[in-house]
This record gives sequence, structure tokens and C-alpha cells, in this order.
Amino acid sequence: MKRICLSICLALGLMTGWAQVEARYGKGNVEVVNGRVMFQEAITTTLDQATAFERISEWAQTRFSKPNVIVSKFIADDATNHTLSLTAEEYIVFTKKFFVLDRTRINYWVEIQCGEGATTIKLTRINYWYEEERDGGIRFGAEEFITDEQAFNKRGKMLKGQGKFRKGTIDFFDRIVAEMSEVLNN
Repeated sequence: MKRICLSICLALGLMTGWAQVEARYGKGNVEVVNGRVMFQEAITTTLDQATAFERISEWAQTRFSKPNVIVSKFIADDATNHTLSLTAEEYIVFTKKFFVLDRTRINYWVEIQCGEGATTIKLTRINYWYEEERDGGIRFGAEEFITDEQAFNKRGKMLKGQGKFRKGTIDFFDRIVAEMSEVLNN
């Protein structure tokens, strides 16, 4: 009897854990604005606008330069309006084992706006280049692959192929937000 109760508790705990992890990747977590996938986050800070911009600008110069990225180009670095825009390309690694490396190149556009009490980051214009070493690979946009309509079947289950790109992109954006939050609040 104890074994059955323990097994049931363990099974419920595992299912609950999976549900919590999957919730951040679930429907509604990939926003589409004007036909483009856009990730957006406002990071609150106690810094004034000029100081926040200075810190973010220094961080961005390091974060979006080699060897962290394959290629990057700063489009706007406007200290007057406290905005920073850039385009970059880097890898998202899905699986890295001894003889297996499953990754994709992600090309994206970042806009950062420092305001009083908050700094907003937008990640958009996302494109992927998957399996580039195999006959040139496959190129596609986020709108074609990670939106709610593309990533889930009719029963609401996440599709395997689209799911790894959706999860990888959400995790990628979350890492950038966490780095920015640390820079602004430490």
C-alpha cells in the first residue's frame, strides 16, 4: 500500500513539474505584432535614464561582439534619446553531446529603450538557418515556425520540431533579459 501511494505521489509530482516547465513555452507566450514575432520585456530599475543607458551600452558592446556572436552591427546608439538598436547572429544549441551537435543560427534585431524607472527590450525580425552544413541548410522565419498556429497541433500539443525552436528562442530571450536585469540592478 505504501508503494502504491508513493508511486502515485511521485507520478503526480513529475506531471506537475512538467506542466510548470511547459507553461512558459505554452500558447500565448510568443507574441505576433504586425505580422512579426516579437519578444518584449520591461526591466524595472532604480537608475536614472542616462545611467541606465550608459550601463546597457557598455554591456551591449561586450555582449554583442565576438566571440559571443557570429556577426553584429549596431544600427543606432543614440545617447540623446537613450535608444540602442542592433542586428546580430549567433547560435542556439539544442543538443550538444560527444558526437551530436544540434544547433541553429539565429539572426535577430534588438531594440533597447532606456526610460525613467524601466528599460524596454524588443527582440524581433527573427530568422533561423538550420543544418547549414547539410547542402546549405534550411532558412526560415520565426513567423513560419514558432507561432501558436505553427508550433501546436489541433489538440494543443507542441510539435517536436517547432517546439525545440520555440523553446530555444524563448530561453534565448530570457537569458538576454536576465543579463540586462543584472547589469541594471547590481
